[in-house]
Amino acid sequence: MLRRLLTLAASVTLACAGALAIAAPAQAAVVDVPFGPLSIGDYCHSRYATAWIGFYESSGLRCYGGTPMQYVGSGDPYLACKYLTVDVVMSAFRGNSDALVCRVIR
Repeated sequence: MLRRLLTLAASVTLACAGALAIAAPAQAAVVDVPFGPLSIGDYCHSRYATAWIGFYESSGLRCYGGTPMQYVGSGDPYLACKYLTVDVVMSAFRGNSDALVCRVIR
């Protein structure tokens, strides 16, 4: 009888420990991540060899480079976010000071 009681107690202890080990999944968070002109420039440089800086202007994402600095081409804000972060990108929009803001899921 004592052996059965000890076995039952051990089983209950293991079951409780197993239940505690199963944690709830982590919750995803929506985060806005800003990128400045030099970060945008990394994306621009991947598209245009002479580009080294970029701005998200009212006319869209624009890439600049050369000496003197001049417009070399445009880019896609969403694809720039995909290039600049490993997070899941929901959208891209213009932030303060012509920054690129990527809304991502982390």
